[in-house]
Amino acid sequence: MRLTRLLTPAALALITVLALTGCQSADEKAEGYYASGLALLEAGDTDRALVEFRNVFKYNGFHKEARKAYADTVLKQGNVQEAYGQYLRLIEQYPDTPDVRRTLAELAITRGDWAEAERHGREAIRLAPDAPGVRAVALALNYRQAVLNSDAAARAKAAEEARVLLTATPDSRIALRVLIDHLATGPDPKAALPEIDRALALDPAALDLHGAKLRILAQAGDTAGTGAQLLIMVERFPDNPEVRAALITWYMSQGDIDGAEAFLRQLAGDLTGPVEGHITVVQLLQTARGADAAQTELAKLIAANAGKPNADLYRALDAALDFEAGRQAEAVAAMETVLTTAEPGDQTRRIKTMLARMLAATDNRVGARARIEEVLAEDATNVEALKLRAAWLIDEDRPGDAIVDLRAALDQAPRDAAILTLMAAAHERDGALDLAGERLALAVEVSGSGPEESLRYAGFLIRQGRATVADTVLTEARRVSPGHVGVLTLLADLALGVPDWPRVQDIADTLGQINTPEAEAAARRLQAALLLGQNRTEDGLAFLEEQVGKAGAGGGDTDLDAIRMILQTRIRAGKPDEARSYLDGELAKRPTDPDLRLLSGGLHALMGETAEAEALFRALLAEDASAELPARLLYGLLRSTDRAAEAAVVLQAALAAQPASGTLQLIQAGEMEQAGDIDGAIAVYEAMYARNSSNVVIANNLASLITTHRDDAEGLARATAIARRLKDSDVPAFQDTYGWIAHRNGNHDEALTYLEPAAAGLPNDGLTQFHLGMTYLALNRPEDARRQLTRALELAGDSKLAQFKTARDTLAGLPPAP
Repeated sequence: MRLTRLLTPAALALITVLALTGCQSADEKAEGYYASGLALLEAGDTDRALVEFRNVFKYNGFHKEARKAYADTVLKQGNVQEAYGQYLRLIEQYPDTPDVRRTLAELAITRGDWAEAERHGREAIRLAPDAPGVRAVALALNYRQAVLNSDAAARAKAAEEARVLLTATPDSRIALRVLIDHLATGPDPKAALPEIDRALALDPAALDLHGAKLRILAQAGDTAGTGAQLLIMVERFPDNPEVRAALITWYMSQGDIDGAEAFLRQLAGDLTGPVEGHITVVQLLQTARGADAAQTELAKLIAANAGKPNADLYRALDAALDFEAGRQAEAVAAMETVLTTAEPGDQTRRIKTMLARMLAATDNRVGARARIEEVLAEDATNVEALKLRAAWLIDEDRPGDAIVDLRAALDQAPRDAAILTLMAAAHERDGALDLAGERLALAVEVSGSGPEESLRYAGFLIRQGRATVADTVLTEARRVSPGHVGVLTLLADLALGVPDWPRVQDIADTLGQINTPEAEAAARRLQAALLLGQNRTEDGLAFLEEQVGKAGAGGGDTDLDAIRMILQTRIRAGKPDEARSYLDGELAKRPTDPDLRLLSGGLHALMGETAEAEALFRALLAEDASAELPARLLYGLLRSTDRAAEAAVVLQAALAAQPASGTLQLIQAGEMEQAGDIDGAIAVYEAMYARNSSNVVIANNLASLITTHRDDAEGLARATAIARRLKDSDVPAFQDTYGWIAHRNGNHDEALTYLEPAAAGLPNDGLTQFHLGMTYLALNRPEDARRQLTRALELAGDSKLAQFKTARDTLAGLPPAP
């Protein structure tokens, strides 16, 4: 029997290629490997086919057909990241390839990367506008633009076009997604369920589609359906921590802790099996039964895995629970012990990252950095290590370096909302607010309008004066997480600002149905605000007094909030005597209550009864020297009555009792600045900035002091780095700081665009007027400089600051006015 009769056609093709490669050119070898790859692919031998395609690239890196076949194959295998990279390589080499542009756009749309979707989608539309797949991409891009524009008519039009397109191409995943989003955000979200099932039949591993189905079932109150969908998702995505956590939450909401534990144990399997399932069991036990139960489970896992790498991770998790319980030194020592014998690998890198977080939390930044650098030396793409290092780089005002790390992390985990949030922080620190907003919006998108991501983005939008867009973001978050107290309360605050009383009432009613102290307190606050805001003052006061009565003799936060609102309402109505009478009545019931006595002191101060206020504040401090608020109020009272020396004594005593108080340190720095101790003030701000570099007020004050009172290049460079985040701010003090730094850096035109509005916003601040005057001078506008510097000196009075001497000297050197 001849040997060839025993061989398959694919094997024959491979042998032929091997026999001929010795005498062929590079292009011929590439073609041979390509032919072999196609034959193996046709025979179902995918892995060997991919090897052959890779061999093609060794001889011809520009082989279009082989690159396309390779990318298509790995995409079918589910390796989206590698496929995306191969398609990008194709487009770099052959930019006018419409089907590849379309595929890239589809993949970008699926993962929520709309910048890439626009880039490749618009090119696909230019190259082949009538191709069915390209039409779907165009629909998706137009639909998203309609969403961004809040254009309901354009959204509906795009959705209807998607429905029509699906009649011709029923397997269009992109058209389906357009239709699903439109239905899910419409008046009847359940109408999207059949379309989601249709899309999942085409793409059963699409996590976002599973998540969309889950949200709709939950919103509809379909408890059984929600549970069933979660079980499907856990089975399909067993390594996804968010899915597992959602299932745990669902079981907990049903009060079925035993059921949750039984299911998760079944999913985890044998105690010596893969770790993730068992970690989920531990997390459930910690949440539902406490840390002791979780550590008992970890002890079983450690014993069962003795001598195996899995035991290292379980010991590390046990140490993490000790750390959370306050046994920090013991936990760090235990982690170090684990690492002395742990074998190198992904798991050990995970443990090192856990240890780095512990060390950072105990202010051992050097040790934490060392561990992270070890991890990245072994695996430069480790996502958690890159995120942690990027966060530190942001704190150090190195946002550019942080963004490099975060882009590397995003390549590994393109739908990680935490990475996108960190990127937003880096862009904001760099003064690129538009990019920060884009990243925050994308974090909301990839999280499926997760509440924390939505709150973060809404806060950003509100700071930018875009409350209407923030409302839209929060409304979607409420749809996804209808019981999230933070989302509901911020939505209510926006509604109060309009005002939209029916909406406030709706949110108050919703909060009232959530059985948590936080929700109940928020509902009471809103109900009172609703009544008072509609000028139903007596009804509002009656409601608040009823809340005080409910709190009973023990008082409490709810009681105090209600009393505070009653006092504020009566004072705003011009009835301070009624406020005093009411508060005295409450004090008669609880004469030793420190909170009520503090309110009483504040009311005395407001009514000009300074001696009574001072006596109360001093009595409270005598009882508790660490009480910060009485100290601050007493300090302010003494300063307002021209008793600065006594105020300084109070401040020093308060700082001795509360040395880490940021508010007291701010007051201290202000005192030092007023006294001319600029170096002392800078030292205080430097210490505060080292602890919390994200505080924009501290950043502004530090940068302002450095550039106003120091002339060295090093100080200017540091202030420039700190102040980048102030770019585009409309806060006059921040504009002044950024503008003066721009002037100091020689960017006088840019400086002017900040210092003119700053001077208008701070018309009585001599330094701001001085900064603007010197900038006019640098721009060769002597008359404007004369006017501004004269104004600065009028405001300066007898100030000894060097800037005002400079102003006098500059004015003396100006040519006479025409």
